Amino acid sequence: MKYVDESGIGAHERRTMKIVPQLDTYPRLVTFGQTTVGKAVLVGAFAIGLFADRVDAWIGLTVAIALITCFPSRRRLLLSMATLYWLAFHAQWLNWEFLREIATAEGQRTDWTLTALVYGTIAAVLCMFALFFHIARTRRTLLVAKRPVLFLVTSTLLLLAAADLLPFKGVTRLLVWALLAVTIPYLWYFAYALRDASAKGSDGVLLQFGTLRPFWGPVNVPYAKSSSNLYRVEVKNAHDLSVVQLKAIKLLIWVFILRFVLLALNVIVYADSARSTRLMSLTHWAGPQLVIPELEVALQMTGLPVYVAWASVLAHFAEVILSLTVGGNIIVACCRMAGFNILRNTYKPLQARTLSEFWNRYYYYFKELLVEFFFFPMFTRYFKGHRRVRMFAATMAAATLGNMIFHFLTGFRYVAELGLWKALAGFQTYFFYATVLGLGIGISQLRGHGKARLSDDSPWWRKTLATTGVLVFFCLLEVFDQEARSIGLGQCLHFFLRLFFIPA
Repeated sequence: MKYVDESGIGAHERRTMKIVPQLDTYPRLVTFGQTTVGKAVLVGAFAIGLFADRVDAWIGLTVAIALITCFPSRRRLLLSMATLYWLAFHAQWLNWEFLREIATAEGQRTDWTLTALVYGTIAAVLCMFALFFHIARTRRTLLVAKRPVLFLVTSTLLLLAAADLLPFKGVTRLLVWALLAVTIPYLWYFAYALRDASAKGSDGVLLQFGTLRPFWGPVNVPYAKSSSNLYRVEVKNAHDLSVVQLKAIKLLIWVFILRFVLLALNVIVYADSARSTRLMSLTHWAGPQLVIPELEVALQMTGLPVYVAWASVLAHFAEVILSLTVGGNIIVACCRMAGFNILRNTYKPLQARTLSEFWNRYYYYFKELLVEFFFFPMFTRYFKGHRRVRMFAATMAAATLGNMIFHFLTGFRYVAELGLWKALAGFQTYFFYATVLGLGIGISQLRGHGKARLSDDSPWWRKTLATTGVLVFFCLLEVFDQEARSIGLGQCLHFFLRLFFIPA
């Protein structure tokens, strides 16, 4: 399966965005950003951007970026220190509500003792990672070094099954679920690090800590990917740092604009009363509100008019793209301010002409995770004598199997709430979504890339038709993108058929 790398998107495309000034192309600004005063101004502008974009931890992020900017020769060490600080004082990525529920159900205290138990678990997990990292570096023939993803995923699934099926009680059950609650958000970061460990010239374990849920973004998908990738994209001089930091500020300006679009969508389409007051106070806008139900609500409504159902699907698709773009750009901006010129996560997805290109433009780092840990292992080992079967199987391994494993593990709390078998049965809707996604991209690959057939000289209507087909596919597929176990496949199919006036 051939994935279009974002870095391969033409440079002429990058210069077409004129809504936000291309700050990194102004020579005087680049030169000014290399001075002491200029660095202070850029960090100050970054802080203002974070505050305007309503980033809660903007003060801590600004301090971390300021230190890294002042001491560029210690960038990687400061990154590790900032990440460990964030782990100690900003561990909101942990599902504390879930852990408190488990503690209460098992008759355990939920005060400081729970906090101490969880942080003790974090320390144990990180020590375990350090041990596995050392083993992977020194004994490269072992499974943890040769197949880090197989080792990690299998171990986690077995632990998840044991947590539900074995008769753990009291503090033992709380410890097992705390171990899962800590390990699963780290899982794919560990996978990248263990893969790096078996490579020659890899960074030591201290620098690796800087890539384990870095301070710039509490997400389960590693944006910076790995320590080796950070080394490749790290700026090497003051000029490059100035350019990359200007790009970061430009991204924050773009995020500020998109946040207004997202706010308007929630107010005008969904009639969000909480956000309506805010929008009116900012713009004095008092226009009509459509009162369209959100997709999750619409899926459970009977007798919904077809035009309202379509409006709900379209609005949801727009909201998902805008939300992912806003969140991803903030993480990328923080990473770039720290001196790492990583690629953007979402880049002009509405210009995609093939299904795989949309997937690449829409959620780049999730696609990279699936490609590196599922696509390439399948592609390089199996069906070598059958090129088309090999491509299709590797695509299904990434877009379907890897996709399902990632999201099933992310929703580990459903196993505790429903039990393993009910959690698996309730996953049927997302299973259907991932299967159709894999089939769609796989068939698109077998037919050949539409983008290759459509050059820039092709008629505009052909390019528009190709893009429209891609967007319609992903828009309609969002009906089945339901990770919650409360919405069954039958409800989604009924809703989908009703969009086309088909009774069900």
